[in-house]
Amino acid sequence: MPVTSYIRKQGTIAGIINVVINSLITWLGHRRTGFVPLGGIVVDVAVTSILLSLLVSLFASAGVRHDLEAGRVRATGEPPKAGRALSRLPARWWALGLLIGLGVAVTAAVVLRLLGALGLSGLSLAGFVAFMAVYTGLLGYAVTRWVILRQLAERRACTAATGG
Repeated sequence: MPVTSYIRKQGTIAGIINVVINSLITWLGHRRTGFVPLGGIVVDVAVTSILLSLLVSLFASAGVRHDLEAGRVRATGEPPKAGRALSRLPARWWALGLLIGLGVAVTAAVVLRLLGALGLSGLSLAGFVAFMAVYTGLLGYAVTRWVILRQLAERRACTAATGG
């Protein structure tokens, strides 16, 4: 399977799973409130960003390694442009997931605080569930893509180093 198709398929699956699971978790965690204040949103988004990135990194790393060994995807040819930048990040799933999660959490917190400075005080429960569905779906796709590209870059480096 071509790498781009593989990434699209795996990212879409991760995105859909995260939409369902995180929407449910968000609803369960806040179902007794009609309004979620901005401070609560920032905390939920930061924690979700880190945990989601760690879990997606674990599953995507294991999946791509398994699919490489089974020949369902190949780490050959020129890596996509993002793969070159990602090749500088750690290859171990936990370090990669933690680094991505922390980076995303800080970025999201800053953006949400900027929205607070512009007058956002919070969201209704339905609005927050919808926000988390979109946010975690996109984040699940992106983290899956980044992890796959990083693992492919690692495999290319190992193959080049061993001459095979």
